[in-house]
Order: sequence, then structure tokens, then C-alpha cells
Amino acid sequence: MANVRRELTFAGTLRNLNFIWRLMGIPPCEEFYRTGLLPILKQNAVFLIWFVILVYTTVGEIIYLWQLFLRDTSFLDITFQAPCVGYCSIGLLKMVVLAVRRNAIAEHVELFRLKWSKAIATDEHRRLCEETMIPAIRIITLAAIVNIVMGNSFTLLPLAEMIYHYYHTGGSQRLLPFNIWWPFDPYAGAKYFYLVYPMYFIISFSAVLIQMAFDCLFCILAAHLCLHFRILEHNISQVVLAPGKTRKPESSSNRQRLQDAIETHQDLLGCNHFMQNVFSVALFVNFFGSSIIICIQAFMISTAKGYTLVKFLLFMLSFLMELLMLCAYGEDIVQSSGAVADATYHCVWYGQQKPFRTSILQIILRSQKPMILVAWKFWPIRIQTFSSILQASWSYFTLLQTVYNEE
Repeated sequence: MANVRRELTFAGTLRNLNFIWRLMGIPPCEEFYRTGLLPILKQNAVFLIWFVILVYTTVGEIIYLWQLFLRDTSFLDITFQAPCVGYCSIGLLKMVVLAVRRNAIAEHVELFRLKWSKAIATDEHRRLCEETMIPAIRIITLAAIVNIVMGNSFTLLPLAEMIYHYYHTGGSQRLLPFNIWWPFDPYAGAKYFYLVYPMYFIISFSAVLIQMAFDCLFCILAAHLCLHFRILEHNISQVVLAPGKTRKPESSSNRQRLQDAIETHQDLLGCNHFMQNVFSVALFVNFFGSSIIICIQAFMISTAKGYTLVKFLLFMLSFLMELLMLCAYGEDIVQSSGAVADATYHCVWYGQQKPFRTSILQIILRSQKPMILVAWKFWPIRIQTFSSILQASWSYFTLLQTVYNEE
């Protein structure tokens, strides 16, 4: 394991993410759009196929939901349909963001690549790299596997229920994982039903995969940002007293190290603008939609039974894990950027000349306001937001349950 850690490279930190992207037909995240319409279409042909599938699924679910309203269907049927509409709509928005912000993402990844080659120069830097990036790689890998397994389980449960029903009763039963409008009745005959059912595996796989492609991109870029803040924290602590050297009052090497630290700090703070542009709106919709979807899921869990109960438990766990992962990495950015102030204060700045001390003070003042990513100027991406979403979902759930009981 130690040998593997020593060989950790920038490309290695992106390997699992790029694997997920390739499954969606998206080129590696460091690759720019090609020049010309035809080369772009060839480059993203598989992605466009997945996009069309998800568009049809989202529109089909909305049409089906509208038909439920027109038929004056029960409240439970409507709440059963709503989370699927929300999940696919959020996934569709994430696909659009990845397509529109493609070159910006590639440019930012290239920036991190250049910083990686310059920043990781000592054994201490490599240790910080291992402590930050190896857990991030493991987390996104585990999250992707768990979500894909839960998505496929969600689709397989009706099949298991049909087999169970046939084994115990001898009668046939046709169930689908969720409802989509089709130009024909999928329950009308076996040929329609067994034609449609495999499509649900494709739809579920694509919906889960695009969620993970977007979320894992956010988490791995956030981990890179945290890594460079931690390296900066270490470098600032050594800005006066270099390893193995005696401190010299206001030496030129001290000034140069301080100047390099200031420039690095400004570059890292500039990453906030990119992260906001790429992720802000999608994460706002994600957080807002999740607060409602979790509420509906909790309501369905309280009323469902059998395989339907298991389906909604899987759905709920998927949303909770996704939100926790996003908020945890947003919190890590806050903590690592704020820690620069403490490292600056504890460096050997006393005894230096006034310009040096003034620069130190400016870094401390700026670092005391940590970098906080905000979902569309509304939700700070922090652990407290995860708690707030759960509280809001609980409030919606109690209201929904009250209205249902009154009816």
C-alpha cells in the first residue's frame, strides 16, 4: 500500500472520475471541446444518446404525472410519481451543466494539474497529498458503486416481486419500477411489457450515473482545492524558518517565500469564482429538490409496505448519501481555507521588518473569512446545510402527513 501511495499522481486522482464520465460518453474531464460542429458531435455521440434517453424519461414522467391529476388519482399515487420526476429533472440539469461548462471544467482541471507539479515538492507535501486525495478517491468510488447498486436494485425489485407472486400464487403479475408515459400501454400484452422493462435498467443506470458524474466531479475538485490550501498552510508555517536552516531577519529568501505564498493564496481564492459558476445553480436545484423529495420519500415509507417500502428506502438512502458527500466536501473547503490564518499567525513573523509584518497581517485578515461555496446565493455548502435540509424535510413531512390524515 505504501508503494501505491508514493506513486499517487494527478492523473491517478482523476482516474475513477474519468471512468464514470466515459460510461456516460463524456470525454475525460481535462479534455476540451474539439473545433467544429461535426467533431464535437462525434466526440460526444454517446453522451447525446444518454441525454435523449433522460429527456424522454423526464418528459414522460411529467406527462404521466399530469395524467394522474386529470384522472383525479389518489394522493398516494401522485406522491409515488413526484420523486422520480424530481430525480430525473435534477439529473437532466446536471447533464446540461456538464455540457455547457465543458471547457471551463477542462481549463480548471488543467490549472490544478499545473499547481500539482509545482506544489508537491517535498515529503511533507506528498504526505498531505496522500492524506487528502486517497480518502477522496475511495469515497467517490464507494459512493458510485453504492449508488449504482441501489439504482439497479430499485429496478430489480418489481421483477423479484413478480417472481415471488408467481411462486406463491401461480398467477402472473406485471409491475414496473416507476411510471413513464409510453405511446402504448406497456401492460396491454407480454410483448409490450418485456420490451419496455429492459429500458428501465438503461434509464435507471443513466440517471444514477449522471448524478454521480456531477457529484464526484465536485468532490474531487473540492479535494484538490483543500489539498492546495493544506500545502499553502504548511508552506506559510515555513515561510521564515525553512527546514534545516537558521532564521535570518528579513532575508530575501523569506520575502520570496512569502510572496509565493501570497500569490498562491490569491490563485486559490480565485477558484471560488469557477466553482460557483459551474456548480452553484445545479446544487441549488439539487438541495431544494432534495428537501422536497426526502419529505415525500419519508411519507411514502410511512405508508408503503412490501417491496415498495424497500424501493423508497433505497431511494432515500441514495439522496441522503449524496447530500452528505456534497456538504462534507464543502465543509472541508471552509475548514482548510480558514486554517491558513492560524498557520500565518504562528509563523515566525516577529522580528521582521514592517512590510513583511504588514503582508502577514493581510493574509491573516483575508483568511479569517474562509472560502464558502454557496448554492445560488442561498445555501452555503456546509454540514450545517445538510442539517437544515433534513429539518426542512421533516417540517414538510409532518405537514404532508397532517394533510393526508385529514383527507
